[in-house]
Amino acid sequence: MVVNILSYSTVYEKMSLIYLSGITAFLAAIVAWTGYQQHKLSKDKFKLDLFEKRFAVYKGIRRFLSHTLQNGLPSKDTLMELAITTQDAAFLFGPKVSNYIESIRTRALMMKTVHEKYKDLSPCDEKSRLIDKEQKIFEDLSNDLLTLNHVFMPYLKFSKWK
Repeated sequence: MVVNILSYSTVYEKMSLIYLSGITAFLAAIVAWTGYQQHKLSKDKFKLDLFEKRFAVYKGIRRFLSHTLQNGLPSKDTLMELAITTQDAAFLFGPKVSNYIESIRTRALMMKTVHEKYKDLSPCDEKSRLIDKEQKIFEDLSNDLLTLNHVFMPYLKFSKWK
């Protein structure tokens, strides 16, 4: 009889050990699945944050160009706003977009400078030349507004991030 009691005790211990091992494996699988889901969520959150920062730069440039084209000249306030909204562009985009933004800013400043040079001149060849130069810059900025989507689209597509 003693042998039977010991054998039942040993079988019970073995079954308990198997049961506990199964529960441990199940809990480990749940922890692994939760970790994977958190990883996916943090990756998606990173993508969303990056998109929002990039889109803010895009909107800032669009707002700047729209304001400049509506008013004929960039104001000091819009130039300052452009500088603030695009200050991180080098970190958010490649050099192509950073150079594009810098060319818009440079041409807008040139346009403002040209306008300041000729605004007090009496009609002469120099004034006509400066007005033509200002008009050319205005046309270039107008074209930038049309090509803005094309330049930024590779960085703002959600399909790329699936």
